[in-house]
Amino acid sequence: MSLRWIQKRFEKVRDTIQRSIQQGNRGKDSAPAYESNRPATYDLSRTVFLHTLGGIYMIAFCSYYLQFEGLYGTDGIIPVEQQMKVSDGLHWSSFPTLVRWNSVFNTDVYSLCNVLCCSGILLSALAAAGFGCVPVMFGCFVSYLSLVTVGDTFLYFQWDSLLLETGFLAVLYAPLWGRPGNASQPTQQPARVPLYMLRFLLFKLMLMSGVVKIMSNDRVWLQLTALNYHFASQPIPTPVAWYIRQMHPLILQLGTAFTFILEIPCPFLVLVPFRSVRHGVAVVQASLQVMIMLTGNYGFFNLLTLCLCIPLLDDTFWAPFLLVQTAANAREKALHGFGDGEDTPLLAPGKKSTWPGPRGMGVGPMSGGSLGMRGDGSGTYMHSNSGYVRDNTGYIMGSGGGYSN
Repeated sequence: MSLRWIQKRFEKVRDTIQRSIQQGNRGKDSAPAYESNRPATYDLSRTVFLHTLGGIYMIAFCSYYLQFEGLYGTDGIIPVEQQMKVSDGLHWSSFPTLVRWNSVFNTDVYSLCNVLCCSGILLSALAAAGFGCVPVMFGCFVSYLSLVTVGDTFLYFQWDSLLLETGFLAVLYAPLWGRPGNASQPTQQPARVPLYMLRFLLFKLMLMSGVVKIMSNDRVWLQLTALNYHFASQPIPTPVAWYIRQMHPLILQLGTAFTFILEIPCPFLVLVPFRSVRHGVAVVQASLQVMIMLTGNYGFFNLLTLCLCIPLLDDTFWAPFLLVQTAANAREKALHGFGDGEDTPLLAPGKKSTWPGPRGMGVGPMSGGSLGMRGDGSGTYMHSNSGYVRDNTGYIMGSGGGYSN
């Protein structure tokens, strides 16, 4: 049941992103920025980012809810009431939490903490489902800030602070209202300042992660032998960590050196103005986070770092993974051939289209589909067995091998 629910959610997210691409390219030259030298767009990238951040918020709130009674309950390790006594006389900016308003709401601090946590779960679910507008992201941020403030030692980890930083910037980055990437709403490109701030946050995180290792003056890092011990001493090592620890010490030293390269000089590439470089940096940093997740358990820290890699990617990066193709590429294939690696003219002698189409005549072969020309001569269409149809007026979505206008 859970796998089926995840599959349905993934398909819904994919459909939302595809509608975003369709809306953003309707009625204008739909050639990608790489081909037409237009400025890069980030509407699709923002949609993916807010979906992902909503899921991370949900993990954080659910984890807090499950552990609340043992950590902060009446008989917990650090009762919330004890924390609230510390806040007496402190300015709001020094102790920012809605839990201080328990007297206003006429409730006890324990109930208010649970209400904030449940509210955060609900809001984060909305964000993960595609409703990550400003009010929703602001509610997630305020709820988590309130809980972290009274969380003391157990919520003073690096990933908690990073989630608050990312969440605050997400409020500035999200659309004011509605669903990000909704095709029924006017397309409004994300503000660039929050986008650059999110990139700088990733730059700061990666650079400081590398510099702190050197500044510690720990000989295992300076001698590149840290990975000889890391996989056995990190938080909750996975079975994969045991196998990696058996590798030759020279390979582990090279891994340590590679980590330094990714965490010190590589982050500066995040700030360069060339999108191809930024895309490469995002892929490399994401690969590092995946390797860390395979060998140890750092909560949602690595997922959050992966989320911060998304603002490095503009919309042209995501289109190939969503089986969406621009009309410019369709016309290019019509002129130079398709599929089998050989140039095929538009009117190939002796070959027929695999699907003539109800409104036009098939005029050329295609691997897994066909190219046709509209009956009214207004343009071309491309049909593929995946059900996606594109023409020179933009993106046209079909289903089950039919033509949709």
